[in-house]
Amino acid sequence: MFEAHHRSWLEYLSRAGSGAGAARAGYQLSGTEHLYRALAPGRGAVLTVPHIGNWEMFGPALTDLGIKVHTVTGIQLHRAVAREIRALKARDGIEVSTPEDGFLPLLGALRRGSVVALMADGDVFSRSLPAQFFGREIPFPAGPAILARRAHAPIVHGHAVRTEAGHRITFDGMDEPNPSLSMREDLSRLTAGVARSLERSVADNVTQWCIFRPIWSADVA
Repeated sequence: MFEAHHRSWLEYLSRAGSGAGAARAGYQLSGTEHLYRALAPGRGAVLTVPHIGNWEMFGPALTDLGIKVHTVTGIQLHRAVAREIRALKARDGIEVSTPEDGFLPLLGALRRGSVVALMADGDVFSRSLPAQFFGREIPFPAGPAILARRAHAPIVHGHAVRTEAGHRITFDGMDEPNPSLSMREDLSRLTAGVARSLERSVADNVTQWCIFRPIWSADVA
């Protein structure tokens, strides 16, 4: 896990001096039909991604396709390098906001047709909903579902894995908000979809899952 995590950052940071399009030769895309279907109505899309493989490759891959990307970034690695990491994202054409900025920048990005990329297994969230994950109920970030419901935008599920040829970036499917349901019902349904997608991705690629926080409480782990 530690090796995979450090390797991911070295791969991403090494792009800083490689010039535009450096990422293009290092990845393959699959499932893009889900992405384009989600973006077709013009309301943007919420992309949920787990800490598997090199998740940072999603940003450059999407901008290579001409798709605008917005992401939320807290302190990554260390405060001393966080500013440089954000600057690198900006050079890749990725808009960045912080958790302290709240939902407004994200809603604005969706209204402009952008992809808002969020970590499905992150620990920086202000609101959670219970969802089943490997047979146990745990709190999941409710942010993706709240954004999708408020912006009438779909949620696209994706994951990235490291392969012998580089990286494989996959868009696994999508879920759309259902305005006929109550807010509570729809948020629970959408969050459960995020949890199911994460579970499948982890089950298939558990050796590349970089997670450094407790997911399950000690009494059920």
